[in-house]
Amino acid sequence: MPTQDTTRTSPVPVTGVGVVSAAGTSVAALYEDLLAGARPVTVRDVPLVAGAIPAGPNWRPDQDSARDVEAAHVTAPLTLPPHVDARARRTIGRDTGLLLSAAQAALTTAEDAPATAEPGQPPQAAPARAGAARPVPASSPPPPPVPLRGADPARIGVLTGTLHAGRSEYVAIHNRAGADAGPVNPVWGPRSSYNAPGAALSIHLGLRGPNLTLTSGAAVGLDAIALGVQHVRTGRCDAVIAGGVDSLSAACPPPAADAAAEPAGAPAGESAAPAGEGAAVVVLTAPDGPVHAPAVAHVCATARAYAAGGAGRPSGGPGETASANPEAVPGAPDLAEAGAEAARAALREAGRAAHEVAVAVTVAAPHTPAGAVERAAVTAVFGPALPHLTAAGTTGTTGGADGALAFAVAVEALTRTTAPPPIPPGPDSNTNTDTNTNTAPAAPLALCLGLDPDGAATALLLTGATPTTTPTGATR
Repeated sequence: MPTQDTTRTSPVPVTGVGVVSAAGTSVAALYEDLLAGARPVTVRDVPLVAGAIPAGPNWRPDQDSARDVEAAHVTAPLTLPPHVDARARRTIGRDTGLLLSAAQAALTTAEDAPATAEPGQPPQAAPARAGAARPVPASSPPPPPVPLRGADPARIGVLTGTLHAGRSEYVAIHNRAGADAGPVNPVWGPRSSYNAPGAALSIHLGLRGPNLTLTSGAAVGLDAIALGVQHVRTGRCDAVIAGGVDSLSAACPPPAADAAAEPAGAPAGESAAPAGEGAAVVVLTAPDGPVHAPAVAHVCATARAYAAGGAGRPSGGPGETASANPEAVPGAPDLAEAGAEAARAALREAGRAAHEVAVAVTVAAPHTPAGAVERAAVTAVFGPALPHLTAAGTTGTTGGADGALAFAVAVEALTRTTAPPPIPPGPDSNTNTDTNTNTAPAAPLALCLGLDPDGAATALLLTGATPTTTPTGATR
């Protein structure tokens, strides 16, 4: 009798979460600011690119100088992996720095700290493997460490979502391309591509697994994590480092945060979220894969749905003033239904019920058309009483990082959420409540939902650190 293949539906452990946002460099700080309604908006200089070089005689101050930008800036110092030396730091752009810092936070745990040598003793060399390259001479910098114990670097993937990475360097090259405008810094070329942050993450961590950068739309950070889950489930990778990133840019300064009129339907004193920057990274590992740290959550299901014929793109950008009514978004009813269908599909895949979901976390900023459509999708499946969170009101609308930040908030919410109550038996039910599988408290679930205005909906269903099991032993 053939056995059921549960590879594609087994929960995938989340063993690390790292966040860099205007709220700080921890998920807990972001969560507390979110609950408190904090909006850490500041005015800071944003240079077009790091590593300024002498300008030519025809250079103008607006070509690559800093500009004051009012937005949700990341003000905390970035913590890069310790083996990234000063020389390497000079080749790192803002987007890459944010992503590396978030990855460092996700990978740094007490459990995965490398063994250190006794004082005064040199570190022991790792045993050579058949076919391995010759040892690096002692005078050369050590190779970057594999961040997961026992992992093959060729089986650790990096999946990144972004909407704007590289735009500053691209504009800087363009501005200096005119006659006598000035020399171009060679490092700007590699930095000017969408995949620069993800590629740098693989390079600096010594990883050789799949490396893919998505630019798929508003929920791209969530899409990258969902694709990472599939890479682990199908056995393509033993572990995946996935997330999203985007930074502010002097090339495309956002409108002042207080310049926007309050959208119709928004509470007094509330306006659409400002622009922001940040990164969020999660570590996904196979249940029998490399050792990293105890799981903080599990991804039970991923699902995707599409609006019939696609949906129109709402304005929804920072500072725009469209109504918060979902009907203000062209194609909004179809898009909301696509979101609801993605949520239902995730529940079906996980074999869970809607009442087991304790919190929903969506991607778009509150009091925006896109945010209203996401809320309508959640309400259609779970009703209006389900607790609902979104990070974008605190972090600002970051672009590529929004979906990954929402995922990080969902993980944090699960650590603070109690199990939902059991379903009470119906009035005509003859089922004994002692044996009814629905009466046993289940681990609470969190739903992550992101909608792209072009018509795609992405849903991820998460459970806590220890997945529950049904009486038959099947993982729920």
